[in-house]
Amino acid sequence: MCRLITSTVVSVLLSLPTHAAERITDEQIQQVIDATDVASMNRDAAGIGTYLAESFKKIVEFPYKKWMAKVTVRKDQYLEIIEEGWASGGNYYYQREDTVIHVMPDGLSGVSQSTVTENTIQDGETMTSRFREYATYEREEGRLVITEVSGHTLLGDTTPQWQEDEASTAPD
Repeated sequence: MCRLITSTVVSVLLSLPTHAAERITDEQIQQVIDATDVASMNRDAAGIGTYLAESFKKIVEFPYKKWMAKVTVRKDQYLEIIEEGWASGGNYYYQREDTVIHVMPDGLSGVSQSTVTENTIQDGETMTSRFREYATYEREEGRLVITEVSGHTLLGDTTPQWQEDEASTAPD
C-alpha cells in the first residue's frame, strides 16, 4: 500500500512541470488573434485554418425578420465560405476592436471577446458586418488553436427593422 501511494505521489510530482509548460497565457492568445487578423486582412483562408482546431466550429446568430437565426458550421465549411466570399467581393476592410482576453484558472484554456467589423463591396454595394465574437482556445498537439467562435452578427443597418416597427407602435 505504501509503495502504491509513493508511486502515485512521484507520478503526480513528475507530471507537474509538464503541465506548467503547457499553460496558456494572455500573450499567446493575443498572438493567435493577431495572426488570424493578418490572415483575414490578406484574405488568406488557409492561414486562418492553421489556427483552427480540427474540431473547430463557428456558431453565428443573426436577425431574420423578427426572429434570431442560428447557424453552425465546421472548420472545412467555414474556410470554404470565407474563401468564396473573398473571391467574389471587391474591396475588403477588416477591423477588430474591444478585445478582452481571459485565461481559465486551470491555465489550460482561454477565451476572448471582441468586436469584428468587415466591409466588402459586392455588386457595387457596400456590405457591412459587425460581429461580437466569443472565441475559445486550447492546445492541440502542443499548439494553441481556436476551438470555437460564436457570436451575434448584424448585416448592413445595425438597427433591426422589427425594433423600429415596435418603437413606432409603442405607447408613449
